[in-house]
Amino acid sequence: MNTRPRFGRLAGCFAAVAFSAFGIGWAPGEAVAGPACAALATNSQYGLKGNPAIKSVTSTVTTTAAPASVRYCRVTLVYGTNPNQNITIAVGLPLSLADGGTGGILGAWNGRTQGLGGGGCAGNLSVDAAVNTGYVGSGTDGGHSGGDCTPGVNPNHTYNLEFIEDFFRVGIKQEILWSKQIATTYYGRHPAYNYWNGCSTGGRQGYLLAQELGEELDGILASAPAMYWTRFQTAQMWGQIAMFELAGETPPGPIPPAKLLAVQQSAIAACDMNDGVKDGIIDDPRTCHFDATANICGKTGAPASPNCLTAAEAAAVNKIWDGPRNEKGNRIWFPLDRGTDFSILDGPAPFQLGVVQFEWDEKDPSYVAGVQPGLFGPPPPSKWDTVTLAGPGLDYPQVAQDGSRNIADVTDTFGPLDTFKEHGGKMITFVGGNDQFIYPRGVINYYREMAERYQTDRDPTGFEGVQSFYRLFHAPGVGHCGAPSGALGPNVPWPRNGADFNALVNWVEKDIAPSQVIGQGVGVATPLSRPLCPYPQTAKYTGSGDIHSAANWVCGGNLETPQAVCPDVLVRYKDEVNGNLDFRGSGVRPEDCGRSGHDQDGKREEDDADHG
Repeated sequence: MNTRPRFGRLAGCFAAVAFSAFGIGWAPGEAVAGPACAALATNSQYGLKGNPAIKSVTSTVTTTAAPASVRYCRVTLVYGTNPNQNITIAVGLPLSLADGGTGGILGAWNGRTQGLGGGGCAGNLSVDAAVNTGYVGSGTDGGHSGGDCTPGVNPNHTYNLEFIEDFFRVGIKQEILWSKQIATTYYGRHPAYNYWNGCSTGGRQGYLLAQELGEELDGILASAPAMYWTRFQTAQMWGQIAMFELAGETPPGPIPPAKLLAVQQSAIAACDMNDGVKDGIIDDPRTCHFDATANICGKTGAPASPNCLTAAEAAAVNKIWDGPRNEKGNRIWFPLDRGTDFSILDGPAPFQLGVVQFEWDEKDPSYVAGVQPGLFGPPPPSKWDTVTLAGPGLDYPQVAQDGSRNIADVTDTFGPLDTFKEHGGKMITFVGGNDQFIYPRGVINYYREMAERYQTDRDPTGFEGVQSFYRLFHAPGVGHCGAPSGALGPNVPWPRNGADFNALVNWVEKDIAPSQVIGQGVGVATPLSRPLCPYPQTAKYTGSGDIHSAANWVCGGNLETPQAVCPDVLVRYKDEVNGNLDFRGSGVRPEDCGRSGHDQDGKREEDDADHG
């Protein structure tokens, strides 16, 4: 399934061009231009037509969407090595010399490739964003159209591993390999640099490529990554179950959105000054311990009715903010952070991807309403609401453990980066401090693990080794992929206009490691700006000047305090029901948290006290 594409015969050399002037180190050459776009799909010498792994292929000159309307060569192929595998891959090539391209290094090309990621359960076949800036762009549908992941489980309660593997790894790997081959064929020269650019699912794809195809890419921008796919999506249902089980009185059900918005605002107001600046942003939500019972109707300072909470609703909100735990009180996964928008995951209806994850965890399509229609009537209702927080029947820790044992090794992207590092690759991740889809503590956990793995002998911070090739930037107050997070609105710092990708290119090609990237807000007359800093640093106010101007902030400090880190040590992976805390799996030293060490076998000693 992971067959590498075979390179067809490459076109010869080119007209003389001073490639070194563009900073990519190409030497001038002279000769005829490469093949025209149409020939890529019709002439077998170029490695596509007649290739046994290619079920169909087209190549045609077209244009990107208006207003850019850039003419380019689009190659669309369907890859498959068996009858059930049909992965569509799109490659967009700025016009070569043979097709009249101008303005770049070779024709309209800037000498680089850029793979573009998808979102949710959907792939991405749009290449416009890369082509418009001179890159060879690529995308894939991951083997299926649309954003439905329910086909991952068959009606007979088995996994559709073709569907899952194609979406999670095979499609994106083939996208990268074919885009590089096709670019080399079309221009007659290997790309000088190869990049990946994605957020959310696209971020997860970037991490998988770094871990499993580490020699093929030079730079990866992988933000808000859905990297612990099974574990974080299972946790997306925790809040919905808490509301259903605890909040409603007659009958149980969701907390009204206005009440959730009010308690979000109350948490922000209570913790705004934790970083010493009143700006409507909680710099690190891990430092916020606001108790939702303060919003119970009738309490001093609580919102007026109808936006105050009942005692049951306050208990549910606190349970959401605390996150999933097992019966020992050990943390299974991370929570929705205080100050984050509730409406995506804890609204009137559960988030669909979370419900589908329960289907995957239990290999049971009936967890998703409408997947299996009834024999003589409408489809049966979803049974997600039969899962309890803890207690008789199927409870949350069991579902989480089933998911970890059944499918997480296939879907969760948590391997090391050794090959990518040795290859000289560079990776950057931006994560919103109040991401309402993918809890930011997940990628922070991974980053801490990688910091421990790549720590150098002379590394007083513990992060210098990993920062030599991989940097994580924490954007306080920001929602998913730069989006607003409820009460916070859009005026929060996120890299705009390609600042994040430009920082990656400068690091890869000029060896300028980003010590900060300016984040900017939008939607107001005077947008906020602030430096975003490589974790564990954060932006610190200098003490004078406009707090909304980046000029008055500097990177410094250390967010990795025991108070922030120790409560986030997770239960041992695949032992979620009865497991103890696994410090090594969280990159935390137990002695820093007042805990015992390892026994001689390297297993965690039994120690159930102090569950964070």
